[in-house]
Amino acid sequence: MQVNERMKVLISAIGCMLSFGRQNYKYALIEHVLIYPGEFYSTVNKDYHKGEFNPKGRALVISWKDFVEGYQITNDNLNLGIHEFMHAMQLEAKQGSDGDSDRFEKQFQNILKQLTKPEIKGKLIKTKYFREYAFTNQYEFMAVLAEYFIESPQEFRKLFPELYGYTKKLLNFNFGEY
Repeated sequence: MQVNERMKVLISAIGCMLSFGRQNYKYALIEHVLIYPGEFYSTVNKDYHKGEFNPKGRALVISWKDFVEGYQITNDNLNLGIHEFMHAMQLEAKQGSDGDSDRFEKQFQNILKQLTKPEIKGKLIKTKYFREYAFTNQYEFMAVLAEYFIESPQEFRKLFPELYGYTKKLLNFNFGEY
């Protein structure tokens, strides 16, 4: 697959969009971006993927087909770029010791506390607002949460105002529709 300027710009744009509220806008754990035409076989866990963040390889790996689909369809809460960049951001926050990392970790803990409240958990299940994959583990929940925050902020805020508020603080989004 031939990588062109459009591909570089679109991938960079998604990474920048998530980092608007950060002092440290660079993704220190990403040195390489690998682009496949479609789903690819991951040697990390021996399965097919549309995307992955590989911290050991310091690589963001994406299916171009699925990345573009997520970029073009802005209201389905499926955005591969947002999802994978959030994985990188979350791991950086876990390892970092700067203000961005501290804010992220504090708000992440607030989000996890919300998920332990029976009324919130019950509403999450009842509304089926977040896709089932979000409940795979805490890392997938955060990546999916970011997709919903970016693609449907008004609905997210209406259904889950506290989770929305913590996500807004986590990303430090203090502008626009947010």
